[in-house]
Amino acid sequence: MKNISDNAIFDNLAPDYDSWFFTDAGKIVYQLELNALLQALKLEKDCQILDIGVGTGIFSAELVKRGAIVVGIDPSEEMLSIAKQRGINEIVKGNGENLPFADEQFDIVLAFTSLEFSPNPQRFVSEMYRVCKPQGQIVVAVLTKWSMYGIARSISRLFRKSIFRHTKFYTYSSLNKLLNPYVSNINYLSTVFINPKPPKFILKQVKKIEKFGQKFFNKNGALLMMWGEKK
Repeated sequence: MKNISDNAIFDNLAPDYDSWFFTDAGKIVYQLELNALLQALKLEKDCQILDIGVGTGIFSAELVKRGAIVVGIDPSEEMLSIAKQRGINEIVKGNGENLPFADEQFDIVLAFTSLEFSPNPQRFVSEMYRVCKPQGQIVVAVLTKWSMYGIARSISRLFRKSIFRHTKFYTYSSLNKLLNPYVSNINYLSTVFINPKPPKFILKQVKKIEKFGQKFFNKNGALLMMWGEKK
């Protein structure tokens, strides 16, 4: 969930926010990340999903297509407008630290690259726990600290204005420690082991690179996903 002080940045970026996903590299990364998300989720028809930090809905729209009922919350009105156009069932303006929902309301509570922007991660996760049904699923995907993407973003934000200015990049250990009081039987998956601006010959070897990365660096892909059952 974006830091409230950065809402204007995300509002301004909204029209072009997904444009990278339509580049050659972006299409591949999108598919890798979507595959990871679908692997983690226990999707059933009409299951109630809360997507915290839904953004433009580019990932949750795929969940709607598969029969889920998705409520998306985000502090950016411009992002929410695009998410609504993509078919997200319900959109709500708000943030992850103060969810305007009843206790135990959702089958799945998802935070897909939004926890990193929270000014209070502990509060954010406790709210995920609160609105998740008993034995429901809590799913968190974060940008990792020591991936090539994480390192590049950490350096670039030192020299220019960036949406990653206040981002907290996570390691496997730091995310596991944060989730452990709330989630049982934690599983994890990491993906996207290519560099941020890969040449075309690298893109042709993505399957081999992913296989190598998951064998030898399986906690340090650009995206780290953890999920499990509500305790």
